[in-house]
Amino acid sequence: MSTPYATGRYTAAAVLSRPRSQAPLVTQLLFGEGVTVLETSDRYSRVLCGEGGPEGFVLTDQLVAVTEEDHRRQEDSPAFALELFCPIFSDDYGLPVTFGARLPHYDGIQLRHAGQRFRYSGQAILTDQLRPDAELMLRLARKWLYVPELRGGRTPTGVGSAELIQLLARLTGLRLPRSAAEMSALGTGVDFVVQCQEADLAFFNDDRGRVDHVGVILPNSEVLHVSGRVRIDALDHFGIFNRELGRYTHRLRLVRRLLPDAPREAAVRLEKKHGATGEVNQQILIF
Repeated sequence: MSTPYATGRYTAAAVLSRPRSQAPLVTQLLFGEGVTVLETSDRYSRVLCGEGGPEGFVLTDQLVAVTEEDHRRQEDSPAFALELFCPIFSDDYGLPVTFGARLPHYDGIQLRHAGQRFRYSGQAILTDQLRPDAELMLRLARKWLYVPELRGGRTPTGVGSAELIQLLARLTGLRLPRSAAEMSALGTGVDFVVQCQEADLAFFNDDRGRVDHVGVILPNSEVLHVSGRVRIDALDHFGIFNRELGRYTHRLRLVRRLLPDAPREAAVRLEKKHGATGEVNQQILIF
């Protein structure tokens, strides 16, 4: 490849931990997303994904070489697709693109990609239209309900917990890393459960006390997250309570706020422990 910059050629390319088809999936490169090419061969290229994304190997023929100028444009001021699935059409063929895909040189109707013109009729948003809006984030999040879990996945055929939050945040103008542990260091800490607001991010521990899961807080003491599928479960100061199973599945570690503070009356009151009796002090610290 003559340039060190490229974008995703097709709907979603697998970025693998090693240059072999059976290697574990690291992440997915969506249509139009940029990467830096570190080395290349006829079969695989080693790439660094944009916006603090991971490094991995992708099939070389699933990349489109671009100039540094186009690479910067796709990083800093792209147009984003908002439909879970919507095709683009050239004069010769159609190609599905997914939520969060980047539409190169998009003018509201057409885009230019891999030397061809395509028409896109779905909903899209330009970078200068992005806004830090909790209602928008939750509306977009609900589009993903029942999508199956896929660790490293970033499409409506399979998505990971941190990957979904990263995609949603990007559509509100926030650039987040692609791991829950890294996300948990950003924003402002929410120390008491009575201070939680819609679209705050809730982080959860694994058995070793490491942050490994994230969800977005909804009204009515609920959280939208990915566990088996994209789902909505009850949330309290202990963690996620799965009503179908009748038990807690994730232990709450901390809550972080990345969007602007909402009016005080908009606070989300997390319920007392599910299944508990008696009064619980709601000024409890989040551990």
